[in-house]
Amino acid sequence: MVKLRISGRVQGVGFRPFIYNLAHKLGTKGYVCNVGGQVEVVLEKAHLEAFLKELDNKPQEAQITAITQEPTATLDTPFYIAPSCGVDLSLKDSLPPDLAICESCLKDTQDPTSRFYNYPFTACAHCGPRFSLLESLPYDRPHTSMKDFQLCEDCAKDYNDPTSRRFFAQTMSCPKCPIALHFLSPQGIERQNALQEAIDALKAGVVVAIKGVGGFALTALATNKEAIEQIRTLKARPFKPLALMVPSLQEALKCVHLSQLELTALSSKEAPIVLALKKTQEYDHLAPNLNTLGVLLPYTALHFLIVQEVGAIVFTSANLKSEPIITNLKDLQAKFPHICVLNHDRPIMHGIDDSVVRLVAGKMRLVRLARGFAPLHLPLSAPENILGMGGHNKTNLCWLKEGCLVTPELGGFKSMASLERYKEDLSFYTKLYGVPKVVGLDLHPGYLSSQVGKEQNAPTQEVQHHTAHLHALLAEWGLTHTFKDGQSVLAFICDGAGLSYEKSIWGGEVFLATYQKGFFKTEHLHSLETTFYPSSTSLLKDAHSLGYALAYQHHLAFAPLLCESTMAKNLATIISKRIATIPSTSVGRLFDAVAGFCSVGTINTYEAQSAMQLESLATTHPTDEFYPFEIQEDILIAPMLKAMERDILSENHALAAKKFHNTLAHIALGLSVRYNLPLLLGGGVFLNRLLGDTIQEIFKDRVFFLPEILPPTDGALALGQVHFVANSLKGSHASC
Repeated sequence: MVKLRISGRVQGVGFRPFIYNLAHKLGTKGYVCNVGGQVEVVLEKAHLEAFLKELDNKPQEAQITAITQEPTATLDTPFYIAPSCGVDLSLKDSLPPDLAICESCLKDTQDPTSRFYNYPFTACAHCGPRFSLLESLPYDRPHTSMKDFQLCEDCAKDYNDPTSRRFFAQTMSCPKCPIALHFLSPQGIERQNALQEAIDALKAGVVVAIKGVGGFALTALATNKEAIEQIRTLKARPFKPLALMVPSLQEALKCVHLSQLELTALSSKEAPIVLALKKTQEYDHLAPNLNTLGVLLPYTALHFLIVQEVGAIVFTSANLKSEPIITNLKDLQAKFPHICVLNHDRPIMHGIDDSVVRLVAGKMRLVRLARGFAPLHLPLSAPENILGMGGHNKTNLCWLKEGCLVTPELGGFKSMASLERYKEDLSFYTKLYGVPKVVGLDLHPGYLSSQVGKEQNAPTQEVQHHTAHLHALLAEWGLTHTFKDGQSVLAFICDGAGLSYEKSIWGGEVFLATYQKGFFKTEHLHSLETTFYPSSTSLLKDAHSLGYALAYQHHLAFAPLLCESTMAKNLATIISKRIATIPSTSVGRLFDAVAGFCSVGTINTYEAQSAMQLESLATTHPTDEFYPFEIQEDILIAPMLKAMERDILSENHALAAKKFHNTLAHIALGLSVRYNLPLLLGGGVFLNRLLGDTIQEIFKDRVFFLPEILPPTDGALALGQVHFVANSLKGSHASC
């Protein structure tokens, strides 16, 4: 007989039931079981070839990254599922992601003859929560927050029936052995008929906090502007876009324009929020001053049962500003007192937000790496156990050794709650994958992620922010492109801010990376022309102040129009004397400043607000024109600004906004032509759909690359850090 060890995403996806049924089809003896994060299969050698061929028909959600085999002792038993056993985990072992309800379970929920009719937690071996309820591996019910829920006779029968799709479904429950719902009034009084109470409250215009897969969401009838204003007040988010959960694809198509790629993403097993172009003004109050709206479909039976009765609802994570999503009732009631709550009694082990995707340059790109897509496993390796700590915003962790794990994004470090959640995650993954041998962290000493990294009792290596972006791009590009010795690529990194080695703020950087003797040599080639901006946090959020600072330094005639006279005088003083200013090459701040020029920039109450409003304005103008620029030692924007002056003075703001986007696209093209190399694009600026689409249009046959598996934002920094450290280790070894 032969023993196989199968690595990859093979737990929590119906893999053991698939193997069991396959083995019985082949007539082999042996067993299958979970071992750590892998699956072990013992079968007769005579059936091995046929077995390996049939693995191509594995469950859709399963992914196999490696199979090892060795001879083993003969077994004379019919094939069976053996008890799981725990061993030390490796990074080859995938953590199962949370999956949206499948069509079969949704039909059961709607079928009056099914015992799952109107049951809010219908799931099977191919769908439902996974990571959010995981305590440890192997992925079995005793290692999840379902461990204390006893199966009724019917569920136990399904659970042990190889012909049932609920065979070994760890989230199994039904109305006879239910996960219970509880509706609490604003006074904390529990009501009967919890689901109906929640539906009635939403119909009446009340805000309801609903506990879902990865935490609570604040919900309200999407057309009720008063309730939505209450949500904005509760979250201190007066303008930030709010997602819209709609009952069906048909309803989504009434709200937004959806291409086939966007339709596929919306109905996928990951069930992300899809940022799409608005079709009507009906929901403008959800995303004010923007031409896009985030839509998603109900991804659990609970959400489906609500929206099919209520219609479209606002759906946004229940968290205070700058804090992580709330996962338990006690914290929710402490932070949002006097609110209606629909709670359930299945504990959430890992809070996780909804993933967000957007169509940019012809492909779906991740805006936020979270539920469904993460934890993300990549086929990368390193000789040592390396940990990447991430950055300050869109923080996550990354582990690299036999494989690579990127954790879900946690948001930013602007609260103690965020820091505590980050440390909890770090502790969980350390227990799974061991203490790191080397820790990669951001160069910025003020980042809490860097400070926590220095507490890990392991050697640390600082990685400059944009260099980490570069290495994240190299890591993802390398998954589909084999680097040959001597091959070079170019990278253009555009974002809001990252500390440079000289302690200035970078954010518009060009790098050259050359693969030599098994590792990358990198060189910084260009920066965007430096601008001095006020260092005050409040002024850095004010597009008019940034606009004035930029216009003043370039002697633009409209500068006095951007600020009231006292503010303008103060800004002119600090800029001319270099007092309380900081030199910056940031493209993100350039976007804010130009938004100020075009009268769509405001005080940024959320990240990239002014930039997104500028993009929305730019899409209203059809021009292909662009402003002049020069690529010398730096990328000179003075010619662009001088040419823009005429359009701003003429109040042709939409024209100026569109030509500005076109200019950035042509800068990217100019770099590609100058060096005649593939151009990798990273940094949050490249989530701009108009910019990405323009690049795609003008590049024609030239090669450019935008990330697909990871976001281009700071959510990729942790991966970039571990890739940088691993590359440094290879380089040190090569030079010995």
